[in-house]
Amino acid sequence: MRGLLDGVTVAMQVMAAALPVPFAVVPGKGRLTGAGGGTTVMTVRGPAGSVESRLAAGRLRSPCCGAVLARWGWARRRVVAMFSGPQEFRPRRGRCRRCGRTHVLLPAVLWSRRRYGAAVIMAVLVLAAAAAVAGRAAARPWLAGRDGSRWLVPASTAWSWRSRFAGRAAALREGLMALLPLAAGPGAARALVPAGSAAGDCLAALEAVTAGLRRFGGLAAVAAHEVAAHLTAGRWLAPAVPALSINTSWDAAGVIALSCPRRAGQGRVIRS
Repeated sequence: MRGLLDGVTVAMQVMAAALPVPFAVVPGKGRLTGAGGGTTVMTVRGPAGSVESRLAAGRLRSPCCGAVLARWGWARRRVVAMFSGPQEFRPRRGRCRRCGRTHVLLPAVLWSRRRYGAAVIMAVLVLAAAAAVAGRAAARPWLAGRDGSRWLVPASTAWSWRSRFAGRAAALREGLMALLPLAAGPGAARALVPAGSAAGDCLAALEAVTAGLRRFGGLAAVAAHEVAAHLTAGRWLAPAVPALSINTSWDAAGVIALSCPRRAGQGRVIRS
């Protein structure tokens, strides 16, 4: 819990210093510490073409020291189950022009090391929270297949997401409530009503933070699963409860945030 609150403190300092300009970096705050080299994964908003143009223009900055990122090849291809069907992603890599650390720019529509899109996982969590209030079994969303068929998210996969989220919902909500006044104004918390479960309360707080962030330039269309990716560095359902933090700038063209560092030689684990 202390780590979560420390992350919230950093996020609040970064956000408070930048308002009403959308979230610029504060020197000395929100920097990557203890990574020990290797490749770091960051979340980034926008399609591949937008990421490419921002890299070329020097608009994306490294969370390690705040310097401009240069283009540095590509990460491995991956196929992810999205609502519209399986989609192939090959995230861009960037290299810090100051310290040389490399970063994988993971689209915010994905969560770190998951075979399903963030919107799909979030839909499962929202459906479960609604089912808990209604006292019925949780529904599962349908996804499109390559051949035009439709299939349900497997029950075991949906259960694993719900179980992981239930164990951290209260801690995540505490962090989101600390950020809510900065994102949506001092009176935003009063508009929230109990949702009937810890998971529901957390999702309501996330939606309130998301609604507040939509007031800022370039973020009008930001979705809750994207905000979850940025604030938890793509680790909303990671094994360890993530700290909420903002490590780099939220600019008018998109957002990047630190995700899990991965040193050379460490294995990759892809989960459902």
